[in-house]
Amino acid sequence: MEVCSIILSAGKGSRMFSDIPKPLHLISGKTMIERVLDANKSANIKRCIIVIPEKCKALEEICYDFETVVQKIPKGTGDAVKKASNLLKKFTGVIIVCFGDTPFLTSKTLKSMIKPFNKGAKLVITGFRKIEKNNYGKIIFSTKNEPLEIIEQKDAEVRNINSQFCNGGVMAIHSSVLNQLNKIKENLISKEFYLTDIVKVLNKEKKKISFIEIKEEEIIGVNNQVDLSVAEKISQNFLRRNAMLKGVKLIDPETVFINHDTKFGRDVIIHPNVVFGQNVIIESTVEIKSFSHLEKCKVKSGSIIGPFARIRQNSIIGKNSKIGNFVEIKKSDLSEEVKINHLSYVGDSEVGSSTNIGAGTITCNYDGKNKNKTKIGKNSFVGSNSTIIAPIKIGDNVTMGAGSTFNKDIPDNALSIGRAYQKNMNKK
Repeated sequence: MEVCSIILSAGKGSRMFSDIPKPLHLISGKTMIERVLDANKSANIKRCIIVIPEKCKALEEICYDFETVVQKIPKGTGDAVKKASNLLKKFTGVIIVCFGDTPFLTSKTLKSMIKPFNKGAKLVITGFRKIEKNNYGKIIFSTKNEPLEIIEQKDAEVRNINSQFCNGGVMAIHSSVLNQLNKIKENLISKEFYLTDIVKVLNKEKKKISFIEIKEEEIIGVNNQVDLSVAEKISQNFLRRNAMLKGVKLIDPETVFINHDTKFGRDVIIHPNVVFGQNVIIESTVEIKSFSHLEKCKVKSGSIIGPFARIRQNSIIGKNSKIGNFVEIKKSDLSEEVKINHLSYVGDSEVGSSTNIGAGTITCNYDGKNKNKTKIGKNSFVGSNSTIIAPIKIGDNVTMGAGSTFNKDIPDNALSIGRAYQKNMNKK
């Protein structure tokens, strides 16, 4: 059976109060719509049609590999699916309708929604139980537990309907009844066409409708910044738990923030208040101390980072190295057993093994126009409060005097001092 998905992403997201399209807001470093697309891919759904708003370049760019349909005027979910269905006139199979702002939808649910069609279902809807008062739409069942209708919460209150089953939103429609979308009527108040009305339409046609119960968390929608923070917390709790189950020691899990693509080795120790940005690889037996921030970097086994360290993009920290407090590393390749223990900036640099860089050292990599490279050999010592002006090449076994400024290459086995002479004078 062929399966296609329609992903609704044309809402304005006005409650976000943001210039960023709602589906492109990040949760643990990944956009919501990418998460939905990943779930479809994992469910082996190869064809996805994404409904997007008019003149939304950012969304168009991220969806360039997929078919897109523009909903110029937001007239509801029913109208959006109807517009997308124009691309499915020759399609025979199941169409799953999901949303670009439900980031925790799983491939397991998508796969389970396909099965009832093998037993004659024409529509599959999803829902979850919730006893507490809420604003979700409600699913009404017959005495035989067959779905009859989905109604808005306010309408349920007027009609005195108290259903514990809330609408999950995600549904699947067989292509043979896709034309029934034309029978959905415009809502008199909102002037929109609700996709949920298809349940009532197909019931009148005596079509078989199936129901699948899912967890509320899986279809949580993000409509404002508060919802986004709730989603971030859900995601972080999952990532932290997954890391710990794989052997990572988080001393205070709730204060550690992990990106969706962070990779950890064995026996890693992470202290409180550590943040991982995109594309970080932490090898085994690494210890990361408090208030450190890492992004787009690799830390090799046995190294110690922090506290208060910042490791920036395109940096590699070699085995058994030590990066201490208030040290910033950017676009640099550090070999093994390098020590930069405090108050230094190393950028656009290569540092050889067993080299020690003293406190207050700065590699001056930017000349106002270009970024220049510093190369420091192995077994060298850079004295405290040194200024190294790139481009420069420093050899092996070099000792560089503290408080110096260096702007010329230094050969192997040299002692180099680049500072003004001290002169003591009698006060009288």
